[in-house]
Amino acid sequence: MESRIHLLLADDDAGLRSLMATCVRDTVGSLTVLEAGNGAEALQIGLQREPQLALLDVNMPRLSGIDVALTLRELRPQTRIALHTADTAAHRHRAHECGLMLFDKLHLDRAFRWVELQAQACGEPTQVLECAACGYGVARSTPPDRCPMCQREETWVELPSRAVAAFR
Repeated sequence: MESRIHLLLADDDAGLRSLMATCVRDTVGSLTVLEAGNGAEALQIGLQREPQLALLDVNMPRLSGIDVALTLRELRPQTRIALHTADTAAHRHRAHECGLMLFDKLHLDRAFRWVELQAQACGEPTQVLECAACGYGVARSTPPDRCPMCQREETWVELPSRAVAAFR
């Protein structure tokens, strides 16, 4: 039986994409991974299959991950989207401007943790929480003990209820 949580995983490096898909399946067991090898394919899958989560490579042929993310956000605002790249310094400012999480390909355990938390949140009654220290956001029924990004404790602030719809 197919899970109800779908992750769109886009990366033009087929070997890395396959490794990431295997790792994320091992981390989050009840997840279906939809793979895309370029930005246009990622956008098509995102619109047709309507995944709850998307983890997109910034640098892809045909459309960049940021372009795909912005289009999906506009057309499918409930999709939770993050980016990954080998060069976070080059893309950090743009990702921040667009309100997108950005993960380093050299530290994918953080991206996998984000996927795990987001997959959990998809099945729970949620409140939208933001870390007051670093701005990391989660949608969960209860706040995590520590922020997965900055590792600080007890820094969660609940965002207004209108943010819940935007976050989903």
